[in-house]
Amino acid sequence: MRILVISDHADPLAEIGSKEAGGQNIFVYYLIKSLARLGIHSDVFTRWDRPNKKEIVRINHKIRIIRVKAGPKKYMPRDNFISVIKEFSENIFGRIQKEKTAYDVIFANYWFSGIAALKLTRKNNLPVIYIFHSIGKIRFKALKQFKFQSGNYDFFRKRIEKEMEIAQKADSIVSTSPIEKEILKKSFNISGEKIEYIPIGIDSNIFYPVDQAKARRRIGFEDKAKLILYVGRIEWRKGLGTLLYAFKEILEKFPRSKLLIVGGGKSRPAKKLEGAEMERLENIARELEIESKVFFLGAKNQKELFKYYSAADICVVPSYYEPFGIVPLESMACGTPVVASKTGGLKFTIKDGKTGFLAKPRNYQDLAEKIFQTLKLGKKHFCQNCLQRVNENFLWNNIARQYAEFFNQFKNYENRADPSLGGKIAAGQIRRNRAGGA
Repeated sequence: MRILVISDHADPLAEIGSKEAGGQNIFVYYLIKSLARLGIHSDVFTRWDRPNKKEIVRINHKIRIIRVKAGPKKYMPRDNFISVIKEFSENIFGRIQKEKTAYDVIFANYWFSGIAALKLTRKNNLPVIYIFHSIGKIRFKALKQFKFQSGNYDFFRKRIEKEMEIAQKADSIVSTSPIEKEILKKSFNISGEKIEYIPIGIDSNIFYPVDQAKARRRIGFEDKAKLILYVGRIEWRKGLGTLLYAFKEILEKFPRSKLLIVGGGKSRPAKKLEGAEMERLENIARELEIESKVFFLGAKNQKELFKYYSAADICVVPSYYEPFGIVPLESMACGTPVVASKTGGLKFTIKDGKTGFLAKPRNYQDLAEKIFQTLKLGKKHFCQNCLQRVNENFLWNNIARQYAEFFNQFKNYENRADPSLGGKIAAGQIRRNRAGGA
C-alpha cells in the first residue's frame, strides 16, 4: 500500500521547537516511520522552503520526503501559504505524472493540504482522508476572547469557508480525540460515521523515564530545587506570559524553584520570528524580578527531551488554544505530571487529578494554584498514572496499526489504479471498496 501524504508547511524533517515547526511535523514523521514498519509506503509532499535542502530525501526504502516548489525557496509564514496553494497542487500532480506513481489514498494534513488534496482528487479520483490539526472556527473563537493579537478576520473567514468545503468533500476525517469528534460533527454538520477517531502517539523508545537525579546531572541542574518545565514554541498563544506570572506566585511558596523553557529555533528566520515574543517574555521576567530563576534553554533535539522531562517535577502547558498537544504525552511517558490549560484536546489527554491538573486558560492565579497542588503532592504521586495513561492509549506502534486498518478500507484490492493516470480509479469502485464489496 502506498499513501500520498500532503503536509504543506510542515516538513517532517524540519527543526523542531521553533516557530517554523511543531506538533504537525512530529506527527507526520512518526506516523510514516511507524507505518513503514507495517510495510506501508509513504511519499510526503511538503513545500520546498530552503534552496540548500534536497528536493527528495529517502528516509528508507518505504519513505520519501518530496519537497515541492511553491513560491520562492525561502521561509514563508504559514498563513501566507494560501497565495501559493495553486502552484503547490499543480507541482504535486506534475511529480505524480512524471513518476507514474500509483497511490491508494491521499492523507492531507491541515487546511492548506486539504485544499491541495481536493484539487488533486478532481484529477485522479483518489479518496481523500483529512486531519485538521487545528480547526479555524474553534481557534478563532478561543483566541478572540483573549484579544487575539493578529486581528486577521478576513484570513480566518477564508479559512473557515475552506475548512467547511474540505469537511464536506473529504471521504473521511480523522479526529484525534473524542472531544474533537463531537466538535467536528457540530461545526461542519457531518455524520459521526464519516469521522474516525485515532489519537496521536509518542515513541516509547525516545520518551521514557530515567532517574530524576541522574537526569538533572545530565542537563546541568543538580540541586534539589523544584524544576518547572515548559517545552514548545515561543509564541503568544502558547501562554508563556501567563506562566511567568504564575511562576512568580510559586516562588512565594517554593522559593528555590526554577523555570526551564525549552523551545525556540536556531535558524535566522526562526529567531527573527520569535524575537519580539522572546523580548516581551524577558521583559516580563525582569519586571517580576524573577529573571535569575527563569532559564531560556533554546530548542533541543527530540532524542534529548526525555532528560528534561525526567529531570522536571512538573511540565506546564499554558496554551490559550491547543487542538491536541503532543508535549503532555511526552511528559507523561517520562512519568512527569502535567498542568495544562483546560482547552481543546488537552481536556482529553490529561486526566484531571490523576496525571496532573487542568487550569483556566490565561488565568495565572488558577495556573499557579494547580502547579502548587501538583508540587505539593509530588511527582511520585502521579508517576504511575502518567505511565499507564500513555502505555494504554498513546503508543505509536498501536496507533499505526489503527491507521493501517483504516487506510486499508480505501484500498482498491482487485482493480489497482493505472499508474499512467497517476493513480486514477473509478469513483464507483472506491465506494464499493469502502462498503466491503469487490
